[in-house]
Amino acid sequence: MGLLNKYLFRNGAMTVGGLMIFACCILLMERMLRILQEVSSSSSPSQDITSMVVNLIPHFLGTAIPMALLLGIIITVDRFSRTSELTAALGSGISLFHMTKPFLIIAVILSAMTFYVEGYLMPKGRYEYRNVLYKVRIEAQAAALKQGTFVVVGNRTFFAGTNQDGDAKGPVFIHEHVMDGDKSAGWRVTTAEKGKVIIREASREVVIQLEDGQVYAVSADTVLEGNGSFDSSLVAGAADLPPFRIRGQDEREMTTTELFLNQNGSLNEKVQPDQNNATLHARLAKTLALLILPFIAVPFGLNYGRNPSSAGIFVGIIFVIALLKGLEFAESLGAKGVIPPWLGIWSIVLAVAGLAVLLFYKSAAKMGQPPMTAFTYWTKDAFAWLKKDLKETGQTLAGKKAS
Repeated sequence: MGLLNKYLFRNGAMTVGGLMIFACCILLMERMLRILQEVSSSSSPSQDITSMVVNLIPHFLGTAIPMALLLGIIITVDRFSRTSELTAALGSGISLFHMTKPFLIIAVILSAMTFYVEGYLMPKGRYEYRNVLYKVRIEAQAAALKQGTFVVVGNRTFFAGTNQDGDAKGPVFIHEHVMDGDKSAGWRVTTAEKGKVIIREASREVVIQLEDGQVYAVSADTVLEGNGSFDSSLVAGAADLPPFRIRGQDEREMTTTELFLNQNGSLNEKVQPDQNNATLHARLAKTLALLILPFIAVPFGLNYGRNPSSAGIFVGIIFVIALLKGLEFAESLGAKGVIPPWLGIWSIVLAVAGLAVLLFYKSAAKMGQPPMTAFTYWTKDAFAWLKKDLKETGQTLAGKKAS
């Protein structure tokens, strides 16, 4: 790699890397408010927030990488053009394709990174995020028992007073409707002086540890059948939530290898083949599309002459958003079986590849006017024509009104 390519690679890598960090921070800020609301009742909020944010990073990178790659190359080429370094390089016989090679290397690195992040880190991170969120919601139900209010869980009604110090609560009252099949068999009432809400680590089950209590049984004909005293007892089922499910019931939680092996639905029957294959094609298409973006970003960043255009950044943002949303829409159509899973996704990739070939050929082989400069002139001409047409229409209406 020559000095010029090293220079372009260093500047491009620093710009792309900075934009990736910036994009991840922006996306994280949007999600943080929702996370803080969820962990407000958690017993270890800092640990849960950290775990949720770490598991969300692969999801953020899936959006940040293509955005940072396209904009980073546009900004680097634009800066290279404005300082007349591009003119000097072209004047010395260095082709535009040769100057694009460093950006292709960056694209290859980010493409491999995207394949691993979206194919393996994101599915597992999505599952772990949901697992932590499930745990936090269990603790939110447990927190309701600590607030001195009546909480109904299934056929039980819990009440925990707030007269104790520390984590202990009391007095505790539990009213349970006992069923014998479909018929009512009576009620069971449990009282205790003191209780403590505990969440079991293994099963995430919420239980209440009771001390100094009594149990009363009342039959269906309102006959008191006696009571029993106890010094210590555990009451399970204080939160009506089953254990969290295993990973893989959602195609977005499956790795790329699992999706590839499950194309006909033989590996995971809970995921339909169309959903499975649409997700698989979308991941592969997004990885491949990154290799095409440099051939679009370089023409967008080119600037010649005394009046350089800055429209490349604006158009680049719109282009990336449209590309990502287009792939998502095509994926959703394929998952629903409206079209074959591969058709809409790879049609978009081919259209982007065709646009890249057209823009790069006109910029590198024909050395024509840069696309964004032509876009700026076209926009100015369109606005000038529209202004002139509105003025002539106004004059015509004024003349008709005067006559």
